[in-house]
Amino acid sequence: MLTVTKLKTIFWLLVVNVIALFSIGIVVQYSSAGGKWAPFAIHQIIMFSAFFLLAVIMSFINLDFYLKYAYFFYIAAVISLLVVNFLGSNVMGATRWIRIGSVSLQPSEFAKVGLILALARYFEGKSIYKAMEFRTLLKAFVIIFLPVLLVLKQPNLGTAVIMLFIGGSIILTVIIKRSHVVICGTLGSLTVPAIWPFLRPYHKQRILSFLDNSVDPLGIGYNAQQSQIAIGSGGMLGKGFVNGSQTQLGFLPERHTDFAFAVLSEEWGFLGSMTLILLYTTLLSIILSIAYQSKNHFSKLVSIGVFAFFSAHFLINLGMTIGLLPVIGDPLPFLSYGGSTTAASLICIGLLLTIKADKYFT
Repeated sequence: MLTVTKLKTIFWLLVVNVIALFSIGIVVQYSSAGGKWAPFAIHQIIMFSAFFLLAVIMSFINLDFYLKYAYFFYIAAVISLLVVNFLGSNVMGATRWIRIGSVSLQPSEFAKVGLILALARYFEGKSIYKAMEFRTLLKAFVIIFLPVLLVLKQPNLGTAVIMLFIGGSIILTVIIKRSHVVICGTLGSLTVPAIWPFLRPYHKQRILSFLDNSVDPLGIGYNAQQSQIAIGSGGMLGKGFVNGSQTQLGFLPERHTDFAFAVLSEEWGFLGSMTLILLYTTLLSIILSIAYQSKNHFSKLVSIGVFAFFSAHFLINLGMTIGLLPVIGDPLPFLSYGGSTTAASLICIGLLLTIKADKYFT
């Protein structure tokens, strides 16, 4: 049984950890703009301030509200993805944004939150035997693959992968028997090759470039190579704030979004990188602790979904920046530039803060 003091400590640690990660992100964004607040750092400060306030407001809303309207949020997310496919803005060959005046929204980021709520609501109250029924799992896969297919159409492989990871994590939590995990893992592995024919040509080129660095080193493989050079050149202590050659001379592409970690590594070195990794692993540990201590099934599944959200972003982003995974374009929440990503991340934090009520916690 957690005491009130320990309960408060967990959630204060969560808030402090998020603020610390965001502070590092502002340092990176300031450097990415060549030592200027505009346009990246100031935008992130505004977005973080607005949605951090929303997260605080969410903490005062009863979790039953999200249980009641979970499907509504999911349907709204799916409709927004349909709107993107018909009326979205095309940028660099991808249609992922809805433009409202001077504001651009990326609905796929909010669709991740909708997916978490919908799956948690769907499995809420179902026993492991009921959850393992073919009809039950089939409906769950429909809930997962409907937004995934719409996101792939944009195309946005990175977000689709994260959605699959979120869905798989929640399902495996529900069917936690070892035999079930083995079966689902085997089926998941067998379906991976089947995805290849449906990938866009540039997705295939990125994967081939990952498997063989000599494939198009000045084209599709350029981003990954420059990222690894930036990280390696940082050494133990880094080159200094706003003093990274790869960053400041423009060799590192997408330095404010997908490769923000490379900026940090080049300018703050191994110690700076390990500080960020320690903060992120602490964040994930706190979220797992909340999931473990939750006595309400819905709150437990929401926590697992939020854990999958952050861990997938973290592992994929670091993996592609250091060359362990192909570049599929996933930002690192709180470090990378992006209003929609920051907003969705803070909404997830708001859901965790909602769980702090005693009736949802052991």
